[in-house]
Amino acid sequence: MPHESGLLTKKEIVAVIDIGSSALRLLIAQGRDPSEWEVLESATQHLALGRDVFRKGSIDSHTINQAVEILKGFLELMAPYRVNRIEAIATSAVRESENREQFIDRVMLQTGIEVRVIDGVEANQLTWLAVREPLLQSPISLKRHNSLIIEVGAGNTDLMILQKGKITSAHALPFGTLRFLQQLEAKYHRNIENTRELFRIHTYRTVKEMAHELKLDRVSKLVTVGSDARLTAATLGHHITDELSVINRAQFRSFMEEIEFLSPDKLVNRLSLPWHEAELLYPALVIFNAFIEATKADEILVPSASIRQGLLVNYATDRGTLREIFGTQVISGAKNLAKHYNVNMKHAEFVRKQVLIIHDTLNTELGLKGYNRLFLETAAILHDIGEFIQGANHHKHGQYIIRNSDIFGLSATDKELVSHIVRYHRHAKPQRAHNLYMSLSRDNRVIVQKLSSLLRVAEALDRSHTQQVTISRLNIKKNRLVIYTPYTGDCSIEESSLIDKGDLLEEVFGLKPVLRSDKNEL
Repeated sequence: MPHESGLLTKKEIVAVIDIGSSALRLLIAQGRDPSEWEVLESATQHLALGRDVFRKGSIDSHTINQAVEILKGFLELMAPYRVNRIEAIATSAVRESENREQFIDRVMLQTGIEVRVIDGVEANQLTWLAVREPLLQSPISLKRHNSLIIEVGAGNTDLMILQKGKITSAHALPFGTLRFLQQLEAKYHRNIENTRELFRIHTYRTVKEMAHELKLDRVSKLVTVGSDARLTAATLGHHITDELSVINRAQFRSFMEEIEFLSPDKLVNRLSLPWHEAELLYPALVIFNAFIEATKADEILVPSASIRQGLLVNYATDRGTLREIFGTQVISGAKNLAKHYNVNMKHAEFVRKQVLIIHDTLNTELGLKGYNRLFLETAAILHDIGEFIQGANHHKHGQYIIRNSDIFGLSATDKELVSHIVRYHRHAKPQRAHNLYMSLSRDNRVIVQKLSSLLRVAEALDRSHTQQVTISRLNIKKNRLVIYTPYTGDCSIEESSLIDKGDLLEEVFGLKPVLRSDKNEL
C-alpha cells in the first residue's frame, strides 16, 4: 500500500512536490477531509531530468543545481502559507539515475526537503487515490464495464486494468514521451518527420504485442490521466462533473490528424503552450491513441486530478481506511494473477476461507496484527501459483513469480512478505541458511513464520483437494489446537498432512494441530 505519512488535522496546510522526468510540480492545499482539499497555490517548473538520465544514466551536476534552485523557489512560495508538512516524491528519472542518492542528499542539505523515491507500482496507487473519488461520482459508472486507466509520463506509461470497478492488474511500462524521443533524437538529429514516424511505429507495435494479454479488446471505458490528457480535454472535451471531462473518440482522432505534422514551434502558437509542453504533447497523444485504438471505448474520461492530489489523499487518510480502499483491489489482483497461471481456484478459494477462519478465531491468542490478514489472504490465493512451472518445487517457483509480478495495492515490501509466506507453505520451514529470508527485517521474519504456519495448516486440511474437510470451530486445549470438522468421511490424508505441515505451528506458537470430528464430541 502507499506510504503512510500521517493523519490530517483540522485546517492543516500541506505542500506536495512531484519531481518528474520533465518537470518539478508543487501543490499547496488546505485539508478539510481526506478527499476534500482547497488548493491555495500551484506551480510547475520545467526541468528535463530525464534528458540526462535516459541519455547517460545519471543526472548532470548542473541539472541538480537547477533542481535545487527550483525547490528553493518552491519554499519561497510556501512561506506565506505556513505549511505544516511537505511531502516530496520523485519518479522514474530519479529512480533510474545512477547518482540518485547524491541527488537526494544535495536536495536535503541545500533545501531541507526530504525526497522519497517511489516505484511504478506506488505511482499507480497514488494515481488511483487521486482519481478514485471523481470516478465514483461520475454519472458514467465503471462498475458495469471493463476499464483501462492510463497515465503517459515523460519516463513511463502506467496502466491499471479494471473489471467491474475493481483493479485486476497494474503495469508500469518503461516507455514514455521524453525517454523515447531522447533515443530517436540521437539517431535522427531532431528530424521531426522521421522521429514521429518511428515513434508511431514503435508505440503501435508495443501496444499490439500486449493487447492480447491485457485483453484490451474487452475494454469499453478509457480513463486518461496526466497533464497532456488534461490539456487535450481543455481543448476538445466537455465537463460532466466539476472534476471530470469527456472527449469523443472521433474528435480525438481528428485532433491527432490535425496536429500530426505540426512542429513544437507551431504547436506553441496554435495552442498557446510553453515550448516544453508542446514538445511532448504529440508523442503523448500517440501513446494514448495506440491504447484507444486497441479498445472499443467510444469516449475518453479525463479527471482533473493528478498524482499530487493522490499524495494529499494518502497523507490525510488513516491507515485502516487505506487498507480498506486497497484490500479489495489486492484480492482482485491476486485472483486475476492466479487465474493467469491456471491455479486450481476451487482449492485456492477453499484454503483462503479456511485460513481466515483460523486467523480470525485465534488472532488475539496468537498475537497476530490486523494488517497481516491481507498478506495471509493473498498468499492463500497464490500458494499454488508455482505449479504452472513445476509441481515438485512449486513453493519456490511461486515465490519467484510473486516477487516478479505487480499486485496492485501491495508495496514492494508487502509483496516480498507474501512471496515468503507462499515459499514456506510446504516442505522446509524458514531457516537461517535461506538468504532471501534472512534479508528480511527481524519483525518481518516473525510475520512470515506466523502466517506461514497458519497457511500450512489450512492447506493440509484440503490435501485431497476435495473441499470436504471444513472447519466448524477451533479450540485451544493445553498445547494443542483442536480443529473440529462436520465431515464424517475418511480424513486420513488430511490427518497425515496435518502431522507433516503442523510442525511450524507447533514451533512458533507451541500448539500441535489435531483434527477431530464434531460427531465424536456428541
